[in-house]
Amino acid sequence: MFTRGESSIPSTEEISAVLGAIQDPEFHRGINELHMVRDIAVSGSRVSVVIALVVPNSAVRPFYMDVIPAKLTQTFPDIKRVDVQFTAMTEEERQALSTSMRKDAPAPIAQADSSTTVIAIGSGKGGVGKSTTTVNLAASLAKQGHSVGLLDADVWGFSIPRMLGVYEKPAVVGDLIMPPEVFGVKVVSIGLFTNEDNPVMWRGPMLHKALEQFLGDVHWNDPDYLLLDLPPGTGDVAMSIAQFVPGASMIVVTTPQEAAEKVAQRAGFMAEKTGLRPAGVVENMSYFRCDHGGRYELFGSGGGQSLADRLRVPLIGQIPLDPKLREFADKGAPIVMQDPDSEVAQRLDEAAKELVNLLPPRPKRTKRISLPLTSH
Repeated sequence: MFTRGESSIPSTEEISAVLGAIQDPEFHRGINELHMVRDIAVSGSRVSVVIALVVPNSAVRPFYMDVIPAKLTQTFPDIKRVDVQFTAMTEEERQALSTSMRKDAPAPIAQADSSTTVIAIGSGKGGVGKSTTTVNLAASLAKQGHSVGLLDADVWGFSIPRMLGVYEKPAVVGDLIMPPEVFGVKVVSIGLFTNEDNPVMWRGPMLHKALEQFLGDVHWNDPDYLLLDLPPGTGDVAMSIAQFVPGASMIVVTTPQEAAEKVAQRAGFMAEKTGLRPAGVVENMSYFRCDHGGRYELFGSGGGQSLADRLRVPLIGQIPLDPKLREFADKGAPIVMQDPDSEVAQRLDEAAKELVNLLPPRPKRTKRISLPLTSH
């Protein structure tokens, strides 16, 4: 709190201190720490602030247009007008920021001493709801208060951007990719770098390189959990992930159908052979609940539990078939956020809680970023 006598107009130092409490929504660091405040001018009851955006025409511009006037007028009631103007960091400053963040960041996710819990979500074949499950588990974990990243590793069949309603290309600072965040989840997908209608026709080496970049060159900012949406089956991507993140856990998604369970079993055994650790099974389309409350097992029963028994892991969720799950996914909104009281959302939330019980967040190491930037 600021206490003053008859003088009601704050000094530039007092204004700077208040601005320092504002965190950049992309970097999650104070704007003074990032050296974004470039000028403060006070003229009577009017204050002007110049903010240097890390990326020109950044999507965070409206955030600062709203939060800076609100913060200053709330703290200093005698300020009657706040003008916010923008400039941009130079390329040299952005590169210095990128270098500093890499230097002082915690261990990269791909290293054994990383404090991020990496969970691959896989399936034996397509069409079992793996990506929908991944999106909702990620959103549910974020809803529980965990920091979450989501990497769409299904390079050929990417669908995560549409399911989360994210379409803007990530900002790049130096050689560091800044993932967009939605519903509390940071997201990266090849779909954010290409048109949704364009096929990605890459062979193994290009896929390998892209995954390496998404793990090492994205500013995930040390999340509690990083979920990886794998392509169906046991191909190049799954083997590359096992190489990049040895010891990562894997959740296998299947349906109650016996044929689907047999196929999913291969994905679980592949995980064991390549160093991934099967941790649990989610059974999708377990049953359908009609309007009168009747429960119908349209695709049989027992597939999820049978797979869990074969892999010697728990069945962490049985998710009912509900048209709303697909409808919300097409609209870019996870059902756990948009219809949390629905039966399917509750089952997904329970699965996310079971996931935390199985794989609790790791302790975080102290970190600090020092930025060799100079104010103008």
